[in-house]
Amino acid sequence: MRSGGSSTPRLIVIWSMRIILGLIFLWIGANKLAGTGNTVEYFAAIGWGQWLRYMTGLFDIVGVTLLFVPTWGRLGAVVLTCSVGLGALLSVTVLRGNPTWGSGAMAAVPLALTVLAAALAWLTRGWPLLRSR
Repeated sequence: MRSGGSSTPRLIVIWSMRIILGLIFLWIGANKLAGTGNTVEYFAAIGWGQWLRYMTGLFDIVGVTLLFVPTWGRLGAVVLTCSVGLGALLSVTVLRGNPTWGSGAMAAVPLALTVLAAALAWLTRGWPLLRSR
């Protein structure tokens, strides 16, 4: 940990990102598991079956849970990065050309969330206040 006041702003950013991403992914994961918010149609358009919706919904909920466990927070951010990163990748590959789900705007949201979750994972690397010893 750095000495002085430079660690306080970093800690505020990390916890702010944890809370914001936690709320977003909790909502996303709950929608996937419940089959609400057009998630059934989205995963049907992918064509791999609804098992992928359940699996990514479960990963979202597990990732959110891990975000708030001090020794596992970074792993939670990595899980969320992978889950939403898969969504971004599917949007620009499998769903490309789909009039509803394949637009650039539909890929922008998962891509932005991927970047934010990856940034949180990067910020928490080697952070002594976020892991116990």
